[in-house]
Amino acid sequence: MNIRPIVPAVLAVALVIAVAASPVYVLTISEGGNEHFARPVPLGDRWIARYIHSVEKTPVEDEYRITEGRIWIWEERVVSQNAGLPIIEPGNGRLVADGEWFRFRGGRSSMQTIYYRVGDDNFGRNVLVFFIPFPKEYEIFRIFPGKRIEISVKVSPLACSLLRERLL
Repeated sequence: MNIRPIVPAVLAVALVIAVAASPVYVLTISEGGNEHFARPVPLGDRWIARYIHSVEKTPVEDEYRITEGRIWIWEERVVSQNAGLPIIEPGNGRLVADGEWFRFRGGRSSMQTIYYRVGDDNFGRNVLVFFIPFPKEYEIFRIFPGKRIEISVKVSPLACSLLRERLL
């Protein structure tokens, strides 16, 4: 029996299995134990939580990055600095005012899960913006009005994460 033709086929199957089983980070959004969003995310992937401040009625944007399997608060942008909005430069970051935004960068805060309270048409008007594979906005105040959602990063085999990938 000549095994030469079998060796490339076995190597190809082994490669497919290795790639399918390789661990990847998956960003998930859950509410009440039900997962509504799941997709693989590359290291450094960013997303933005945008809302209208309930007192000031001005926009606020929180930019997050996925690094080392954690969600890092990268930058918070505010238009005004009143009514509970930041006013002090972060100890491990910096404040940049560019005329449009007050940008609070850095701070070294990271977490595995964010518990995020969603508003509604009147308060909050929360929007999540994802950039990979292309920029897309989700008006989560219409999907989860008045709910608390969990945004987290998990590790999953690539094949499983692709099979269960879904959007809101």
